[in-house]
Amino acid sequence: MFRFFIFIFIAILCISGRPTPSFNEVTNCFNLAQSVTVYNNGETTTYSKDSNEFNDIISALLSITSNSHQMPAFSVSLDRETRLALKNGLWLELNFNHTYTASELPFSSLLIEVNKQYTGFNIIRKLNGKYDGRCFYLDLVNTNMQPLYDSLI
Repeated sequence: MFRFFIFIFIAILCISGRPTPSFNEVTNCFNLAQSVTVYNNGETTTYSKDSNEFNDIISALLSITSNSHQMPAFSVSLDRETRLALKNGLWLELNFNHTYTASELPFSSLLIEVNKQYTGFNIIRKLNGKYDGRCFYLDLVNTNMQPLYDSLI
């Protein structure tokens, strides 16, 4: 009988696959990105984890969010509208090799509109190739996005 329960337990683990790593705050996963993509008025540039540009961008992002507060977002993303918005302005996308979960919301990449004057911002989740669903919101305490903006320009 004991062997039967062990067999069932192992079978469930094999069927369900690897558990998705989960975080309480979305900022805890920023440094797990494998690459970043910068969208500047529709032109894209991608930097891999081993580049100096990647390290500068992640350092700036971690710096401005070090005292931030994650708050409920009032927005949801619609894939079509988000893809249209990427053609204008400055955006940063953090790309991950795995699906992660923060605050019970799964994602494989995170997209941020960068405006040097913003003191808070939405983080759009991408999952299964689409920018659909609830967003995260970070309130930057006593700072704005200027350092991140400077690292991207």
